[in-house]
Amino acid sequence: MPRYANGKAALSDLVYLGPDFYLPAGTAARWAELRRLGVEKYGVLLVVTPGWNGYRPLSIQYKYREELGIWAAVPGYSSHGLTYQGRDCAAVDVYNWRSLAPSNESLAWARFVALCRAVGFTVDFVSPREEWHIGDFDPFSVPAFASIVINPETTAKPDPLEDEDMATIISSSIGQSLAIAGLVVPYGHPDEVRGTKSTAGLPVSIVEVPAAVHTRILDADARRRAADPAEVLPIVVYAKGGDGTVYIFDDGEVRYLTDPDVLNDLIARGAMSVTWPQHEIDSLRKQQGE
Repeated sequence: MPRYANGKAALSDLVYLGPDFYLPAGTAARWAELRRLGVEKYGVLLVVTPGWNGYRPLSIQYKYREELGIWAAVPGYSSHGLTYQGRDCAAVDVYNWRSLAPSNESLAWARFVALCRAVGFTVDFVSPREEWHIGDFDPFSVPAFASIVINPETTAKPDPLEDEDMATIISSSIGQSLAIAGLVVPYGHPDEVRGTKSTAGLPVSIVEVPAAVHTRILDADARRRAADPAEVLPIVVYAKGGDGTVYIFDDGEVRYLTDPDVLNDLIARGAMSVTWPQHEIDSLRKQQGE
């Protein structure tokens, strides 16, 4: 018999992993190991889709159903509710699994499946298929690998570099940005990217991300540096390969922009604009409520 009715677990019973992100102890340990392996094997830190995309309380299930209709699970039956088809189940929506092989989705999927299975996650268990959606059917059992402790006194490690010494080029379909010294600066021309190199022996890494993730990074950086984050303008999102619909990206979510006066006002006030592939927009909107 499941430990909780769907969506009825107290947040205090779960592990807090970030805004709107809670998991049972066993699932939290598997998630941590999945992320560690992603970095170790492929240099990719897997991240959860923004929103209630770990455990999802029943009240949020109703909210998502109201907002997204059939794109969201029927309240009380979501696999995010810690109960699914009569079994204990915790679920996580992984936003950037395609980054495991950015130019080869089938390879990225194969790597993602292998990593998930290695730590005890199940893939492909809901219909229609949701590649990003992974489940843990033993969520309250902490796996043995979570108890392994590394003794730093006997472990050889390279001297850590300070964050401000690290330079990272963030690349996506909307362009490239340089992340350094706590700032994120968009490049204006490809020649600027080619001209970026280290002269002090420090690494310059390149991270490929989806357009939506790149936009979120730019938005978060603007809000961090603003005197009043609430005054940061939403980002206008155009769809490549779409039907002409315009969207706005604001506070981590993408929404329809239906009022042309609002669009004209944002452009007049200097709002940033980006172009995303239509499939990324569709995927993010679906994941915001699945």
